[in-house]
Amino acid sequence: MNVTKETIGVACDEFERLVPTAAFVAMDLEMTGIHLPECKELPDDTPAARYAKMRTVASRFNVVQVGLTTFHRTGGGSGGDEYAARTWNVFTFPARGQIVLEGGAVEFLNNNGMDWNAWFQNGVPYLRRGAAAELAAKLLPADGSSAVAAAAPGPPMQLDRPEDAAVCADALAGVAEWWARGRPRRRGGVVGARRRRPGGARASRVQLVPAALPLPGVRARLRGRAGLRRRVARPRPREKLGEADGGAAPECGGARGGGGGRAGAAERDERARLGFRRMWTALTGAGRPLVVHNGLFDLLFMCAHMHDDLPASLAGFKELIGELFPAGVYDTRTVGKKMTVVAEVDPDADADADTAKTHDGKDQEDEAPARRPMFPELRLDRLYACCKSEAEASVAAAADGGASRSDDDTRIVVRFAEGHDRYKDPSKAILHEAGYDSYITAFCFAYMRRFSLQQRGASDLRAASVGHLAEDAPWSGGRGGACASRRGAPTPSSAAPGEQRHVLTGFPAAYRTSDALRLFAACPVVDGAVNPRVTLQWINDTMLCACVADADAGTVLANFEAHRAALVAEGAQADAGVMTLTPLADYMRAKDEEAAAAADNNETNTKRTASNGSADEPLPTKRTKEENE
Repeated sequence: MNVTKETIGVACDEFERLVPTAAFVAMDLEMTGIHLPECKELPDDTPAARYAKMRTVASRFNVVQVGLTTFHRTGGGSGGDEYAARTWNVFTFPARGQIVLEGGAVEFLNNNGMDWNAWFQNGVPYLRRGAAAELAAKLLPADGSSAVAAAAPGPPMQLDRPEDAAVCADALAGVAEWWARGRPRRRGGVVGARRRRPGGARASRVQLVPAALPLPGVRARLRGRAGLRRRVARPRPREKLGEADGGAAPECGGARGGGGGRAGAAERDERARLGFRRMWTALTGAGRPLVVHNGLFDLLFMCAHMHDDLPASLAGFKELIGELFPAGVYDTRTVGKKMTVVAEVDPDADADADTAKTHDGKDQEDEAPARRPMFPELRLDRLYACCKSEAEASVAAAADGGASRSDDDTRIVVRFAEGHDRYKDPSKAILHEAGYDSYITAFCFAYMRRFSLQQRGASDLRAASVGHLAEDAPWSGGRGGACASRRGAPTPSSAAPGEQRHVLTGFPAAYRTSDALRLFAACPVVDGAVNPRVTLQWINDTMLCACVADADAGTVLANFEAHRAALVAEGAQADAGVMTLTPLADYMRAKDEEAAAAADNNETNTKRTASNGSADEPLPTKRTKEENE
């Protein structure tokens, strides 16, 4: 469903009610730009340098649409997974500040059917955390009183001009007559009075009705010119019926009274002015897994515009994402990149190849079968087409009596909930509309989850969570980057079949990707020479992971040792001698042992304090990681 400022209240109420029970939530954004001339990304950028550029971009441009899709499980297990889908396509427009548009982004969105009128005229406002807190303090004070109520009324106004006193007396007599009759004196209701005075003074509320005449709904205001005039105001029905219902009539005065009615109005005003922030608060407070596709920019934009200023460092941003989404953030692009299937065997291949010897002297038939990437392309539309076709094929096979084995069953059935069937119409299923993109992202993730669990032989597919997919997430990646993040330090993924992974540490701080790649080329470096393929993944600015095929591992490791020895001999890099290349498994084992030792040390200190300490003795301070080592 499309959401504008006319429908945001209903959408927020529904989203707040449903998101806590969702299996997961998918999100997608459309922005007014993602490129700045001074923030051009380079292949050699370190993760920290790249984050700094993307941080500037996300803070400069605006959000046009936010797509949110919830998937609720309605069935599953051995018979496939069934979900109810609900999608909100929200046009978001900043309540204040600048609007920055990039020509290329505008043209791109225009070519994909963006409704700019809906954005400019009916876009939903939103506030960041600080502005929302200020609004709440203004409208909903902590003491529970209504911030919109004026000060307590002062003494009655003294009229010094005879003509003003006469008009006021006539007005009060009319009020008394109306009240005695129990019906309006004239169409419109109560007769009031306003004083006009020169000087352009701003109107303020005064009490014109004596306390002995407790009539509700009577108000008077000072105007900007001299003289009094009559004012007709309709009384409030509930107040008019107060005495008839046995309740006391409210005290009449010039000041606005507080009470539940005004407090409720203030709360409604606050909720209306929060706009999309209500959905953002519900999303971050629900504790559900968040799914994106190539979504680092999506996370950056949402945090910059809906939360607060982005942290200065990449580590700080990762910590923020872990706090906002403790159940994890999963990127279908990076998860899909790790998914593989058994490669098809060419039936015309030479039969002798079945028993050929490998370089280890083992028969190929004894080794694990070769595997290939499951998804040839990782673009969202191609990814969705593949997942959808595979899921539909599984449904058709089950209908024909096939897929009898549970590990072959990857059926995914999604039904749109009532009021959320916009994308059942193919003409409205438009790529690069945030709502539609969030829906197909959710579908891809549902299929990946099912397929991954089948591959692992999960015994209870319905009860299984999505946490296992975090193991397929890289530390950093393309435009979306490291989006499978959980609170705490990121965990490297294990090496895929047929490859080796090594962690490189101790290289000079000035090294870029191209410098690190030269360490694995032939030594000395020969221009035009063909070297084994090495893929680098940055962990942080001082550590990276090198991935290499098993067949090339010996050559690559020898090249690295030759380069390191040459650097030490030349004296060009004083710290080259401390560069180390550690197998990933050994690195992870050392980290686990280090964490276990630190935990044991902390437990020992706690027990020592409990047995030897006293109320007069200070508790020992927690030892740092460096001290433990």
